[in-house]
Amino acid sequence: MALTADFGPRDIYAQVEKTGLKGRHLTFIDDLSPDELSNLFATAEMLEPYWRSGLELLRHRILCTLFFQPSTRTRFSHETAMYRLGGNVLTESNPLVSSSAAKNESLYDSIRVIAQYADVLVLRHPDDQRVLADLEALGSDGLPIISGGYGDVTHPTQGLLDMYTAWRVLGGIFPP
Repeated sequence: MALTADFGPRDIYAQVEKTGLKGRHLTFIDDLSPDELSNLFATAEMLEPYWRSGLELLRHRILCTLFFQPSTRTRFSHETAMYRLGGNVLTESNPLVSSSAAKNESLYDSIRVIAQYADVLVLRHPDDQRVLADLEALGSDGLPIISGGYGDVTHPTQGLLDMYTAWRVLGGIFPP
């Protein structure tokens, strides 16, 4: 368990709430305020001893990865993080062949179905306009969706990883 400066236990769940991101979609990095970024990175730093010690913070939680485009690092990064925190993963890495998308099910309908099984979705899709329209139609109904890349316009998790690395190197601060 992580400790505070006075050696009291830190509440990881309170830290997650502090980010203000619980239940929200993550589409663009600039959807996050500087305070949200700082809180997100502080939370990520807090999580490291938890996954290293095998504590299952996300036990009974399910991540779905739905990738309409090839990916290695993005998909594996999300899946590995979920497993390390004790969660489970449903993977669909070729939906145009092996899911109802092959039978022309809309992305909107696929997401609504996935929401019945998973707690969060990482989505990679070539048509950013389709995804953005469906996200707007879904609103906050369903499950939070993290962009694993929508077309050529958004891939926030890669940028967040780069920013987190800089944040750690700079001692937990952002340059002015």
